[in-house]
Amino acid sequence: MKHRSKKSPVWKVIVFVFFVIVFAMVLVRLNKDRQTRARVEQRSKELDVMAAQASAEYADAVERSRKAGSDDYAEEIARESLGMVMPGETVYMTSET
Repeated sequence: MKHRSKKSPVWKVIVFVFFVIVFAMVLVRLNKDRQTRARVEQRSKELDVMAAQASAEYADAVERSRKAGSDDYAEEIARESLGMVMPGETVYMTSET
């Protein structure tokens, strides 16, 4: 008969501790990856908002540029910003209380 050598309980403990350490390292890495992913998603949302704002500003600038050379735009600026009126128009002023 062959004698089976029994493994010492110390080896079982060492193997168990090794796997616990590896498992803990994997959990730490997964947590860091999750946090990084959350930061990237948040930044992506912020950039989407900024892109939408920039697009709206660009569309406004294109519209103002298109209108800039027209007589209607010059008249609009003269009326709104400078308070001017066309010859022959009557201006009615009201008092606000």
